[in-house]
Amino acid sequence: MNNREDFEPATRNQALWASDTRRIIDGKVAEVYLERTGNALPADLSEVEAVQWGLRLQDAIGRAVSEKMQVGLKDADYMLSHPRHPWMRSHFDFISEDGQTLIEVKNYGSHQRKFYGDDGTQIIKPADKGQLVHEAAVHGVRKIVLAVLFGGQELCLYPFEIEDAEKDELVEMLSVHWGQIVSRTPPAAESIEAAKRLYPVSVNNAIMADQQLEQRVAMLKQIKANIKVLETEESRLQARVQSQLADADTILDIEGRVLATWKSAKPSMTFDATLFKSAMPDVFEKFVVEKTGSRRFLIK
Repeated sequence: MNNREDFEPATRNQALWASDTRRIIDGKVAEVYLERTGNALPADLSEVEAVQWGLRLQDAIGRAVSEKMQVGLKDADYMLSHPRHPWMRSHFDFISEDGQTLIEVKNYGSHQRKFYGDDGTQIIKPADKGQLVHEAAVHGVRKIVLAVLFGGQELCLYPFEIEDAEKDELVEMLSVHWGQIVSRTPPAAESIEAAKRLYPVSVNNAIMADQQLEQRVAMLKQIKANIKVLETEESRLQARVQSQLADADTILDIEGRVLATWKSAKPSMTFDATLFKSAMPDVFEKFVVEKTGSRRFLIK
C-alpha cells in the first residue's frame, strides 16, 4: 500500500490531493507549495509507527464499519481526478456497494477524542472536513462518512452530505494555491519557520518599503520591545522563586498541590566535538563540511 507509481513524487506533484487539503487547512500552505514545486520531499512515514498501524488496521476498521452501517463496502484503493479540474486528485479507502457513499477511515489515538463529537454527529476537525469535501468532489458523490477508531477501542461514524456549494468553495480555494504552484509564486508565509523554508538564502538586494510594510516593521519593533521587558521581569521573578527553593525541587501550596518544580535532569551522553578534534585532528578534518548559513532577521 502507498508504494505504487501514483504515490511517487513525480505523480503527486501534478495535482493537489485530499491530504494536501488537510495540510492547507491546518496552515501548512508553505509545506504543500514546496513539495508540489519539487523543492522539498514529503516526510518519510515508513518508520512512523502510528501511521503504519493505521494502514494495517484499515481493512479491520472497514469491516467493522460495514457491520455497524449494515452496508456492504468495496475497497476503493484507486486514484481519480476531478472531472472538470484535473489538478485536483484523490485516493480513497472504501465505497458502498451501490457506489453512492464514500468511507474515509482514520485510526486516531485516544488523546484526539476530545476534538470530536459523539458517534453519529458531524463534529470533527476542519482538516478532516476539508478532506471529506475534497474526496466527495473528486469522486462525484454527495454522501461520505468519516470513520474513526479512537485508541483502538471506540469506533465513531461521522456522516456527511456534501452540497455542491461546499465543493465549489473548496475548488475555488484550492485553485488559488494551485495557481501559485504552477506559476512558482510562493504563498505568504504563515509562520517564521515557513518563511525560512520558503526563502532559505538571501541575495544582496534591498526593497523599498511601502506604508503598510513600514507599519508592520514599527509594530514588530514595539512588540519585541514589550517582549524584552516581560522577559526581564520573568527572569527577575524566576530567580527570586528559585532562590527560595534553594536545593529543594518542589513548591507546594497549603493544600499540597504542586505550584512549581525545579528538578535536576538525568545525566545524558553527548558527543564532544572539541575533545574529538584535540584527540584526532586529522580524522576530524575529514568530516568537516560547509554548512549554508541561516538567515538572521534584525529590526534596526
